[in-house]
Amino acid sequence: MSFQAIEYQMIVLFLAMALGFVARKLRVMSEESDRMLSRLVLTITLPCTILASVRTLDSLPDPATIGTILLFSCLAFALVLAIAFVVPLLFGLNPSKRGTYSFMLAFGNTGFLGYPVLEAVFGREAVLYGAIFNIPFNILVFTVGVMMLSQSEQSLKEQVREGARNLISPSLIACLATMALALLNVTDIGVFGEAIDTMGSMTTPAALLIIGSSLATVPVKTMITHFRTYIMAAFRLLIIPVCIWLAFSPFVADPLLLGVLVVVNGMPVATNGTILCLRYGGDLNTIRLGTFVTTALSLVTIPVLAALVGGV
Repeated sequence: MSFQAIEYQMIVLFLAMALGFVARKLRVMSEESDRMLSRLVLTITLPCTILASVRTLDSLPDPATIGTILLFSCLAFALVLAIAFVVPLLFGLNPSKRGTYSFMLAFGNTGFLGYPVLEAVFGREAVLYGAIFNIPFNILVFTVGVMMLSQSEQSLKEQVREGARNLISPSLIACLATMALALLNVTDIGVFGEAIDTMGSMTTPAALLIIGSSLATVPVKTMITHFRTYIMAAFRLLIIPVCIWLAFSPFVADPLLLGVLVVVNGMPVATNGTILCLRYGGDLNTIRLGTFVTTALSLVTIPVLAALVGGV
């Protein structure tokens, strides 16, 4: 896919987010509608998107390739988490904000935005790679991520236990089921496959409307003047994925795997960070601002990353 084609796809995604922004300003969407639509996406349509990734492929990766994807995904997360814990210390942040910045650096929007971007840049096979990548993501976001954001009175043990209760989600189950289908080399699941493909097609437009609507709550002045957010954005969107590329390019022979690792680690801040902040008492304004800034800037940075890894 050419650089212009990738940029075109990113503009399409960004315009869909803009519709959500306008809908919130016109009160067509609200906090309640965002919450209900988010629940629909997370519990039904996003798992369908993940499961549907196997049904349109001519061939599936062999078990060794699937194991390799999972291994390098875990190694990439280890590197990203190390960066996420160290960089906020260098910012000289108040300890109450440090965990929120660590979360924004560690966890990108690999679900809502990641799947449509991977498909636009690399094709449907990349969605399967993304589903495998999201297995460690789902485990870590509800354990390490919760501990990063939590400002409650719970002990560390209680926070880990709470994270474990939230761990088994429909998206994680869909990721595991997709990997099982890939290991069994199953692509034809009949009418069930047609149904999940139809339901999964709702994910991208719904997710983009939710993101746009949630960004409409961020004050314009704050968007422009909060310089630490732009430093964080530089790390999340460019420095971290470049570090991934430098660290893994000598060892990863599969160009699609390397491309997926780089691009998913250059996604904007994960939108479920806002939900987790509401639940565990994190810095909600900071994470909303970080989500807005990184989502807007990704219009430029994702095509650059795709060019870096040969997606053009």
